[in-house]
Amino acid sequence: MASTPTTTSGRRDVPSVYDHAIAGQIAGMVGLTLVHPLDTVKSRLQTGCALAQTLDGRRRGAYGVAVNLLRKDGAKGLYRGITAPMMAYGAINAVAFSANAGAKDFLRTTLGAEAAASAPAGALTGAFAGLVSSFVRGPAERLKTVQQVIDCDSGRYRSATSTALTLVKEHGVVRGLFTGTGATIAREIPQCAVYFLTYDKVKSACLRALCGDADAHDAPAAARAGAIVLAGGSAGAFQWLLTYPLDVTKSRIQAAPPHTYSGVIDCAVKSVVKEGPLVLFRGLNMALLRAFPLHASIFASCEAVHTMLARARGIDRSNS
Repeated sequence: MASTPTTTSGRRDVPSVYDHAIAGQIAGMVGLTLVHPLDTVKSRLQTGCALAQTLDGRRRGAYGVAVNLLRKDGAKGLYRGITAPMMAYGAINAVAFSANAGAKDFLRTTLGAEAAASAPAGALTGAFAGLVSSFVRGPAERLKTVQQVIDCDSGRYRSATSTALTLVKEHGVVRGLFTGTGATIAREIPQCAVYFLTYDKVKSACLRALCGDADAHDAPAAARAGAIVLAGGSAGAFQWLLTYPLDVTKSRIQAAPPHTYSGVIDCAVKSVVKEGPLVLFRGLNMALLRAFPLHASIFASCEAVHTMLARARGIDRSNS
């Protein structure tokens, strides 16, 4: 019989890096399916594409963009660009969650459990997860963003495959698929540092509040579920509040032809000069509206998958 996967600490009741990869894969796909329409509206608001403007050139709000998109393309328009992230978003979360778990195991082994549980360590492991996952997220979001903001009746941008082939043919592999990956790294490192740290701290605080002086590990299932949902949603919303301008510049770089901007700072400066400083916060309302249900569902799905994997191995996670 194959041995039960463990972390580097050797505990059977702690999910392994492989468990985190599986859970992240499934959770990412579940979350994306729920909120992709909100992401489409957000991308159009950020990049200022045609459907985000009225006939006289004024900016539409989120509701106006959604209605205009529905009138033009129907419900399928809200899911434009979902193929690339659906194929990759699970992988993105698998890489991020497993990298975060692996980095925590490394710090726990080298520095001890107390040091590994500190806030700086949590931020460091999250930042590492953001760096690693950026190399998967960058090309996927490049394809997604191009599909979301380009209105093209030809078949060149109808699917993730045709979009990828068109970009490679016109700009080459590196420029075509990896434009904006540097901006993705610049966003993901601080964002994931905040994301994983916020989740851990809010979840622990909720469990302590709900259970009084009891050990958080002894919390009832309902209390744990509530803490996971609240912590996941809070982590998703808080990361956007701190890093949203970086996401705006990333979207603009990825939606534009290669060489339009020399980098994140150049994009930010040109955008502010042309459209004012509030351009860096355009679409924030949609990002926040999307963030809570997305990340609450991601962490809830992760925990559910971990529980199923543990049960399959005969491990009781109710007290873990």
